[in-house]
Amino acid sequence: MYGKKRIELLAPAGGIEQLISAVENGADAVYLGGRVFNARMKAGNFDDDTLVKAVDFAHKRGVEVHVTMNILLSDDELGEALDYAGFLYEAGVDAVIVQDLGLASLIHKNMPDFPLHLSTQGTVYSLDGVKTAERMGFSRVVLSRELSYEDIKYICSNTDVEIETFIHGAICICYSGQCQLSRYFGKRSGNRGECAQPCRLKYDSFDEDEKLIERGTHPLSPKDQSLIDHLGELAEAGVTSLKIEGRMKSAEYVGIVAGIYRKYLDEYYEKGHYVVSREDREALEQIFNRGGLTDEYFKGNSDDRLMSKDIPKHSGVLIGEVERRVKGSGLIDIKLFKELSLGDGIEIRPRGGKHDGQKFVGNIVTYYEKEEKLVRIGDLKGRVHKGDLIYRISGKEQLEGIRRSYKGISLDGTGKERRKTLIDIEVTAEDEKIKVRAKHPKGIFCEVELDAAGSDRKLNIEKFEVSMRKTGNTPFEIANMKFPKEDIYIDLKVSEMNGLRRNLLEKLQEALVLRRKRADMKYSRRTAPATPRRFERYYYNWESYRKHRDEEIPTELPVYDIIPIIDFEEHFEEVKDKNVIPYISNVAKGKEEIYIKDNLKRICDHCKDCGIYVGNISLIEIFRGKGIRLYGDYGLNAYNEETKNYFKSFGIDICAGSLEKMDAGNGRYPLMIMEHGMKEKLLRGKMDREIETFVRKGTDKTIVAAKKAGGLKLNKIRRDGDIVRYYF
Repeated sequence: MYGKKRIELLAPAGGIEQLISAVENGADAVYLGGRVFNARMKAGNFDDDTLVKAVDFAHKRGVEVHVTMNILLSDDELGEALDYAGFLYEAGVDAVIVQDLGLASLIHKNMPDFPLHLSTQGTVYSLDGVKTAERMGFSRVVLSRELSYEDIKYICSNTDVEIETFIHGAICICYSGQCQLSRYFGKRSGNRGECAQPCRLKYDSFDEDEKLIERGTHPLSPKDQSLIDHLGELAEAGVTSLKIEGRMKSAEYVGIVAGIYRKYLDEYYEKGHYVVSREDREALEQIFNRGGLTDEYFKGNSDDRLMSKDIPKHSGVLIGEVERRVKGSGLIDIKLFKELSLGDGIEIRPRGGKHDGQKFVGNIVTYYEKEEKLVRIGDLKGRVHKGDLIYRISGKEQLEGIRRSYKGISLDGTGKERRKTLIDIEVTAEDEKIKVRAKHPKGIFCEVELDAAGSDRKLNIEKFEVSMRKTGNTPFEIANMKFPKEDIYIDLKVSEMNGLRRNLLEKLQEALVLRRKRADMKYSRRTAPATPRRFERYYYNWESYRKHRDEEIPTELPVYDIIPIIDFEEHFEEVKDKNVIPYISNVAKGKEEIYIKDNLKRICDHCKDCGIYVGNISLIEIFRGKGIRLYGDYGLNAYNEETKNYFKSFGIDICAGSLEKMDAGNGRYPLMIMEHGMKEKLLRGKMDREIETFVRKGTDKTIVAAKKAGGLKLNKIRRDGDIVRYYF
């Protein structure tokens, strides 16, 4: 649509093939991880030399590169991380994606012109959070996946900060940046780039009376997201960048998804509307889906329509059903609803349930014979039954087709490329010199010239243009050529025309390569306090506070009780003269945030002496200028002393620190906070480890915590800086 700023399509690149596939299939930008400090440390990632080549390859094709440094960092790692950010800056990376706010502050101080993007791990779900991020120096914010269209539109309409949203791929059931489940079960932290995805495992689930609901399902596993039908709405809302999730995904996945989204974005900008074809919908599902694709968050829903409780892996596409097994062989006769070919991967599942715990039967189709009404395929091992459903897990034709788009292309520019950037050419002539100037859509110009002998004959413009348009295996294609109105009397050989073109396009590629001067880094490691300042008992509800508040704590530290803000307000007369501090959830979106804003003056009056704990950067903005002492709660993920010190500039004196340093000795610390509401109140996993789900009074977010914790033992509690904390 004429006059509209085009939205960016941002694709993942877990390795070289994925990068090339993203570029060749229409991505405007890619995001990737370097050798250190990123949240997908098991992706292929890029060593330093390869990363520089990757950045140059992308830039020559008009594609930006964003590098992820989106994990929490220890005090021992910050110096190296800052130095690595300096390398990225020098290499010409277009932006760095950061979670750790201490690192972000150091990058901003040392390289103020290096664009900073706040990762979705920063848990920004509101305009207030975006405003705080802007004050911190972020030029772009990646919003939480849980937001609806109305949420996104409101944020975009009220800020000049660039907004990035996820449009396709896996969803974390926990708000990103707030999950401790992987670390709790297996000591592998998602906030440190090592998530083991326990949310995709089987659990037995029970109701509030501990009555069995289901055995061996996947109650924490959501479907993958797809907003293919909502590109126009996102563009109209003012979103800057549409992000495809998947740095652990294959080059085939990246190419298929990026190509389809590119197709419909272009169609929207050309016509103002589009309709997604049945073939393209199926292609998205075929390359990867978990029980289907979902847009429920975008539509404001978070119930079980979001979930894929039966199958947490790729579900494939339903294509047929079993008629019978051919006795004594690995062949079966099937009825087909959709096409199947030799080389396709299939999986056979029982209709309506499992066969006595039997695993699904799957294989590559190596035998195919069509009869009158049935198709006979093989070779398959395992039991199947009449009526079992057949799913195509991989399509040979789909995979081979997309591979042709990127195979044979390398970072050094060899191979036949499909992607071409349209450039404009202007030709001028003066004093027996001919000048050719190229203009790139990125606003970059370059020029070459050639001394040529004068002639009585006019330059053959037609032949010259034909020569200039032979861009060959370069990343360019000529859109428009402009010549002077008057005739050019210069004698040029065809070889000279070709030389002008080669020199011009080589020079343009060089001009697109970005290098910056290495920044002079300044950083001094901060040290944690030798002794804590206070002991805190953290409660999820009023009942727990009443039960434990009179228990003696054998410590010389001052003891504080931390209770929910709604309980604090309802029982203010009872707690106002005690060492009680209220807290607001790390995700207050919904009922709790409405309550806070509706009662802000009263809350500020009641908290003027005791202060209040805030666990999200949005709350810094809400209480800004209100004269209230703020304490930083665990949701701020202050994992190092640099971050804690940085928060002081935003009015936060004491910071509880991240949950990353907690263990069972700290009690029932939170493991997840979810938008999804669950009927399952108790989940029992491997080794009978139990976690429970609950919603605190006056809120609408689901919290997950361990069912039980050991008794409070001071010698077992791990502290983080100023605070020793136990969670009840």
